[in-house]
Amino acid sequence: MSGGGRVEEEKEHTKSEMLPKYPHHHHRQQHHLVLIHGIGHGAWCWYKIRCLLEASGYKVTCLDLKGAGIDQSDPNTILTFQDYNKPLINFLSNLPGDEKVVLVGHSVGGMSLTDAIHRFANKIHMAIYVAATMLEHGFSTHQDFKDGKPDLSAFGNVVKFIYGLGPDQPPTSAIMKENFQHQILYQMSPLEDSTLASMLLRPGPVLALQGAQFERTADAADCVPRVYIKTMQDHAIKPEQQDAMIKRWPPSQVFVLDSDHSPFFSTPIVLFGLLVKALASIKCS
Repeated sequence: MSGGGRVEEEKEHTKSEMLPKYPHHHHRQQHHLVLIHGIGHGAWCWYKIRCLLEASGYKVTCLDLKGAGIDQSDPNTILTFQDYNKPLINFLSNLPGDEKVVLVGHSVGGMSLTDAIHRFANKIHMAIYVAATMLEHGFSTHQDFKDGKPDLSAFGNVVKFIYGLGPDQPPTSAIMKENFQHQILYQMSPLEDSTLASMLLRPGPVLALQGAQFERTADAADCVPRVYIKTMQDHAIKPEQQDAMIKRWPPSQVFVLDSDHSPFFSTPIVLFGLLVKALASIKCS
């Protein structure tokens, strides 16, 4: 990989094999992880990872972005990325001045991380992108859309669009049709998890997400270490798209995971282990 980043590959093992390798206490520093979901999902999708992290002594916050999870906002009224990402921005704004967190973002939740890096670099220890959209300037160019927007054309007509501004305007939200969700998002995940997800997924504010653009305001963003966790069996953000984003904005570390698009369901033990490995590289400050 260009940029000097390290690449490591992990495979799923049994809990008894994996857990002893990651100690349940870490006296040097108690990290606080803030987990950000992808489109249509919510804080609920992290339930396995939250349990593993908290059982190992980490502090964990799982946020619902606007119109997601149990947030009652209508996604068709969320027209800007700034509005959509308000819950994370408000959370960071209210952190005590000397407190830093580790951000973990899945899928398009990576855009929320990038927004936060540009605006709150002094409050972020590290940003970890999990099968995520990692674009330094958001969707600013044709190449950004090519690399960061899921291309689901091979599966046919898989998305239901909602036109909240009228039929002659671009769609305001979208949701993957239920009969395609397991095949595209969760093909390696337990059926119980994909069934639960099908009951909880909500339309996501695609108009707001596609309009996400970020301007560099300072070089402070370069001081936030970024880690990318690739998902090699991903049908949503394909491995070649992930590679392209990594090449264009190289992170400090890259881990390779044999997983579908949703490793928090399909390979939670290994994902937990990779998060702990990434955390171990944070320099105390």
